Amino acid sequence: MSFSFNPSLPTLRDQIRLRLADTDSASAVFQDSSIDAMLGMYSYDEACAQLAESAGAEFSRMASTIENGPLRYQYQERATFFAGLAKSVRSLAQPPPGAPPFTGATSGPMVHPDLSSYRSD
Repeated sequence: MSFSFNPSLPTLRDQIRLRLADTDSASAVFQDSSIDAMLGMYSYDEACAQLAESAGAEFSRMASTIENGPLRYQYQERATFFAGLAKSVRSLAQPPPGAPPFTGATSGPMVHPDLSSYRSD
């Protein structure tokens, strides 16, 4: 069974699992309770970045390469991936799903700004 984002049940946990590519329940990196705890302590993007860093740290502790028959796992590459993902998440921070997008705008349109309170000299 795989975890994945389900549009009929759009939870932040689903969004984070999809963003971290942690969608296979047979080999999940995080338990639901760990994701929920991070979401309780941090904003959506920071929780995702913290979890990515945690996964990177976990994979960096493992042997660099493990071979099992024809399969070869390279955990150092996964550690590097998650470290890069955490950096990317922080640099491209977005509002939580369902919230309005960040536009950078802090006021209304500036087509005809009200300058009546400014001195003209």
